[in-house]
Amino acid sequence: MHDLSRTFPLAVAASLALFALPSPALAVQPPDIAELRARGPAALEELLSQYDQTPPANRDGLAAVIDAVAGQRYATVSRLYWYTDLDRAEQAARQLHRPILALRLLGDLRDDLSCANSRLFRATLYANTEVSAFLRSHFVLYWSTERAVPTVTIDFGDGRKIVRTTTGNSAHYVLDEDGRVLDVLPGLYAPAVFEQELKKSLAFADKIRGMAGWQRLGAVAAYHAAAIDATDRAWQRAADAQYLHGSQFLLSSGELASALARAQAATVSKMMIEVPDLRKIGMMSPGEIPNDAAMWSAIGQKVWNIVDHGTAPAQAPQARGRGKPRVPASMVLDAASRALVAQLHNEGPAGQRATGAELDAVIARLEQHIVADTAQNQFTLRQTIRHQMLEQPDADFATLNAWVYENVFATPKADPWLGLVPRTEFTGLPGDGVVMP
Repeated sequence: MHDLSRTFPLAVAASLALFALPSPALAVQPPDIAELRARGPAALEELLSQYDQTPPANRDGLAAVIDAVAGQRYATVSRLYWYTDLDRAEQAARQLHRPILALRLLGDLRDDLSCANSRLFRATLYANTEVSAFLRSHFVLYWSTERAVPTVTIDFGDGRKIVRTTTGNSAHYVLDEDGRVLDVLPGLYAPAVFEQELKKSLAFADKIRGMAGWQRLGAVAAYHAAAIDATDRAWQRAADAQYLHGSQFLLSSGELASALARAQAATVSKMMIEVPDLRKIGMMSPGEIPNDAAMWSAIGQKVWNIVDHGTAPAQAPQARGRGKPRVPASMVLDAASRALVAQLHNEGPAGQRATGAELDAVIARLEQHIVADTAQNQFTLRQTIRHQMLEQPDADFATLNAWVYENVFATPKADPWLGLVPRTEFTGLPGDGVVMP
């Protein structure tokens, strides 16, 4: 089990040493993180109240304390309290009669360099005002680490470095009050879809509360059988969706209508089609998994009615060399998430900061990727997991999680290199560049 009383990074430790909480209710100076963690969400609420009353210029030290007490980075935005001990999470769940939302990730949710999925969760899901309020009101939150997250450092030899993570997937498990798995959401989801799917899990958790034995197992199996069928029907409804191959943004109804009109005009006049990238998704076999973000995002827009409300005139993507890219104003990310994305994107050297237009384009591409991930995760990964839960509705959290990482994420615990050292190709490096401690 992970415990937040562990040693913090030096930067956080320094913040704790310099920061003094004047609140007599907390009575700690400097703050005792273990004591505050033991008090749970109530201590976090007191700290957040103090943060809101603190001038922005004096908030940094308090923000570091809040992250430590909350159990996640950027908790001043999400305002979520995360347990890192499953026994404590189950105890809180039983007291509140709530299910547990258990995040399994690579790395540490408090660190900047946790795995890519978890970083996007912090910026686009937990920072979302509506999602955050929903999670606080209906779930007990818990996270645990699958393994350390691999990092890659590119050293340019002149003091400049790029440090990033590689190879890591995360999943949200819905557990009942006793820690038994009810549902799984693998990878990233758009905020509105994430909340919608969790509402279904929440209703199911309420329905089976108190069930035991074969009655409970039968209910779990029936729930996933019905979900498999519903998802298959949604997939079939997406077959007639149109998309522009290579598009980097979500499509507005106006842009799609314009492309269709041009295609129809070319067809009527017996001329060569002038919109070669306009395609129809069509029906695909279950094993056919296309690798096209534009197609997956079109599926997501169709299934969940995600509409781009942008009013800018439709233009072809810049990649095809016809003018500037149109930046849509969709409703995938809310204002709080956009603000956090902008803050993170522009942190660092001044020369790396994006202009307003560049930042808008980054967010627009991010929104397309989120919708594409949502569709792919829902229609492929989650269906695979549901079939497994249908076959083994009694699998415990540890057993199902091990199966997910091995069979769905293809990063089994047995492979210490996470597939990064296949030893099938010659690299020209002694031992493929592997260094052992």
